[in-house]
Amino acid sequence: MKSLALLFAFLLSPLAHASEGMFGYIYTAETTPGDQWEYEQMQTWRTGKARGEYNALDVRFEMEYGITDQLQGSVYLNTSYNKIHNVYDSEDVSKNLSDKNEFNVNGVSFEFLYRILSPYKDGMGLAVYLEPEIAVRDAETGDDKIERAVEGRLILQKNFLDDTLITAFNLMLEPEWERVDGGTQKELWAEVTLGANYRVKDRWFVGLEFRNHMEFPDFNTGNQEHSAYFLGPTVHYASEHYWWTLTALPQIAGWPRDLGIGADGKEISDPNLHLGQHEKFELRFKFGIPLGEEGHSHVH
Repeated sequence: MKSLALLFAFLLSPLAHASEGMFGYIYTAETTPGDQWEYEQMQTWRTGKARGEYNALDVRFEMEYGITDQLQGSVYLNTSYNKIHNVYDSEDVSKNLSDKNEFNVNGVSFEFLYRILSPYKDGMGLAVYLEPEIAVRDAETGDDKIERAVEGRLILQKNFLDDTLITAFNLMLEPEWERVDGGTQKELWAEVTLGANYRVKDRWFVGLEFRNHMEFPDFNTGNQEHSAYFLGPTVHYASEHYWWTLTALPQIAGWPRDLGIGADGKEISDPNLHLGQHEKFELRFKFGIPLGEEGHSHVH
């Protein structure tokens, strides 16, 4: 896309470095050094429903600060562009979403990441993550809404072969409270992600990422509404002045696959995938620009 091409061109200019995102969807146990700033941006393109034309580009703008060497804090501005035509409403497939071709500001969120163990000093990286969020718009539909959420993660990282092979695992839980018709609708999102990145040459890593995303209405873990599985390649580049990561995640399996009868009276389904709250394909590009003088741990 045009915006991604402009970002790649921008990254070719010399800039100045702290921490990096080794994966597109997986967090590692590294933190920004104390008293250092970093600007990060993440773009996620989501496309492909069982019917109609659906494209969404989620863009998150982040300022990250190292409060100490073990604790970092961030603030995000969350935005999205939605192009929707003749697409069913995943909450009620007998109705269609409003056609859209627009950019919106969705809300703000805050991040706190605390590193308990270092993958370089302690042999195993361990960190905890907390992200409170206030949303005023739905990134999937582009419709107005009022929602509060708190995303929590347990992060494990293990390096092998003199830090040339980076592996990581995340367990995420995110309770959400959405205002609906004067009341509150509760949902629990859960996600398991894991991956590995191998340094194939100086500054370059390639690897794989796996993601399983689930939803539980009313915080009831005995009532799982859906599950979707993604698997795909990731490429990471790091210099002393900037880093970037590109991850492609096609959905490989999911359920339920039969969503119900659409507005045209025909069944909405897919033979292998869940195309209700998720899409067939996601592409994520993110980059970071350190605003201090710290070097990069993975540059050789």
